[in-house]
Amino acid sequence: MNGVAEPSSEHKGSSIDPAALPAGHKVLEYRIDRTLGGGGFGITYLAQDINLELPVAIKEYFPGELALRSANLSVCARTSDGEKHFTDGLERFLEEARALAAFRHPHIVRVLRYFRENGTAYIVMEYESGDPLKRWLARQPSLSQKALLRIIYPLMDGLEAVHKLRFLHRDIKPDNIYIRGDGSPVLLDFGAARRFSGARDMTNIVSPGFAPFEQYHSRGNQGPWTDVYSLGAVLYWLTTGVKPVESTARVQSDVMPRALQLADTGVFGEGLLRAIDWALTPDEKLRPQSVAEMRNALVAAENVHNDTTVPAGHERVGTPSAPSGGVLAFVNHAQSISGNSADKARKNVLGTVMVLTLVGYSRQTVDHQVVLKERFKELMTKVLKGVPEDSRIVVDTSDGAATCFLGDPEEALQSAMLLRSLLLQKYGQMLSVRIGMHLGPIRIIFDVNHRANVVGDGINVAQRIVAFSHPNQIVVSRAYYDVISRITDNAIGMFSALGPHLDEHLRSHEIYAVLDAQSRPAQAAVQRSSEFENTASFAALASLTPEMVADIEAELARNIGPLAKVLVNKAVPRTVSAQGLRDMLGVSIPDPTARELFLRPKSHKTQPVSGVRSDFASLSRPHADASQPISSKSGPISSPHFSAAQLTILERALSQAIGPLAKTILRKEVLRHTSLETLRQALAAQVDRAADREKFLAATLKLP
Repeated sequence: MNGVAEPSSEHKGSSIDPAALPAGHKVLEYRIDRTLGGGGFGITYLAQDINLELPVAIKEYFPGELALRSANLSVCARTSDGEKHFTDGLERFLEEARALAAFRHPHIVRVLRYFRENGTAYIVMEYESGDPLKRWLARQPSLSQKALLRIIYPLMDGLEAVHKLRFLHRDIKPDNIYIRGDGSPVLLDFGAARRFSGARDMTNIVSPGFAPFEQYHSRGNQGPWTDVYSLGAVLYWLTTGVKPVESTARVQSDVMPRALQLADTGVFGEGLLRAIDWALTPDEKLRPQSVAEMRNALVAAENVHNDTTVPAGHERVGTPSAPSGGVLAFVNHAQSISGNSADKARKNVLGTVMVLTLVGYSRQTVDHQVVLKERFKELMTKVLKGVPEDSRIVVDTSDGAATCFLGDPEEALQSAMLLRSLLLQKYGQMLSVRIGMHLGPIRIIFDVNHRANVVGDGINVAQRIVAFSHPNQIVVSRAYYDVISRITDNAIGMFSALGPHLDEHLRSHEIYAVLDAQSRPAQAAVQRSSEFENTASFAALASLTPEMVADIEAELARNIGPLAKVLVNKAVPRTVSAQGLRDMLGVSIPDPTARELFLRPKSHKTQPVSGVRSDFASLSRPHADASQPISSKSGPISSPHFSAAQLTILERALSQAIGPLAKTILRKEVLRHTSLETLRQALAAQVDRAADREKFLAATLKLP
């Protein structure tokens, strides 16, 4: 069932079956748009439900070796000898459909209907975009216990629902787990699913490394513990970066290293890794017998690790307009206010305000307005799930919503882009919004029922510039653009200047449009010259001290509030001097007088230190012997799996691609990998630009 998720652009069209139905062809009330992919037993299409005007994914039974398509586009067996195999496979295909149709769970692929037509059968599924778990993982800078459990808990909930109907999935592996656009996981491909009964043989369909030994023979003792093993294998792969040894090789003599030995206990916790090893016990009688047993082990390990993760799918859903006390604490702390009362929090702070208005909302009937608002709120809930509740305030408006982000301003941009993507994929033009964003001063006020509202220039400007956007377009103010362009690595090419616009109050706003990913101009490859190989490093020139940074952060917080800490943390790695830090941060202060005082303080402890010339001199000397281990303030990076020479070369190559963060990333990844090739690939995944990634891989291809 891996056709329910949109393939990435580099894979589109790579697996189109020449026997697939053509675009525009209708099957009952479904119109084929294009082929999403194909496998040994079926072809999956993106289609439109003509009645509901919604996108769906349709899987057609079409075993390539047994079937052919006739001139009228119907399907039949190639030969009379293969007709029985074709018919038997068709029944199994429909059995899969019946099994899936019985499952109603948010983390199990949802079947809308199934039917026979054109001499074959079709399964209609809800269409969702997403990334395979492998691709999603490659894009993550790191994986914590909290992030891991946010993926695993929902999958366990869905799997438990499958087991309650006495079905086994029998093919849980990374390829069959997708991560939706909102970060939630979904379990796909129930082609191997079967009812479990001691009196029935089961076909021995296996995925090496992820299937337990009992699944290798049809009379094996298969039950919920079988899927628990596969889920444990996925966890093993996620935490260690290594695919588990095939279970058939572990029965007589189990030589597979334990997760507790390979993974980082400081990141994942000893208890969680022990639970993974328990799930991977070769003897099915000695491993967890149910999903509930496995979940209990993970929850216990989570508590011991003192991680505050709430199992995904069980989060507390608060009222959007009533923020938790964490919002007050956030504002109070940043403003140096004692106490947590609402009255004391009524001060101006700097926030990023995102205003969304539903296109054509006022022209709809009341009943249709209710439907539109429900769909809109459902998507907003998904989009904001990844943003901490104590750093956002959502205010309902007559024709949409306004969200104030008190933390990282990038979260606002990511949320807006995700919402736009989800709207286009799920509803097309049926549900369109205009999105406007501004970074400016706001004040949080509360009514007698302690419901929060946001007032001030920050929300006023956002509400005015949203009128300049087209349907499903994101426009931002100059103030937001100035800040985001200084703290975001890939801001170049993300925005298009639209120039000044006058609002109804004759106030001029210089605005920028956020471009779609497909329409952004390709960035020219940066040419590196050997002329600069021995120039001073970024760290060597830095004159900032922690005391200077703390002073600047405190001064900035007095002007803009809780956003100061976030902006300082993002700006520090980008500058080498205190004045440079002030120049980068000054654009975030709305008041011109306060901004000038911040940029040109009468006296401060931010003069550069001496010794820069000596740093240049030391860097102009030839490189140290590559056989020496990498050193840092916290000691050399060492590993029993890699030599010092290999680590040195890897660090140098990575630093040329991403800069000073190379050492930190290498230090983390070394703990996760035992294979040189997997380490190289993990480091390459940290490089954003394709050209730099290729240079890194080429430079590290032949390591000593």
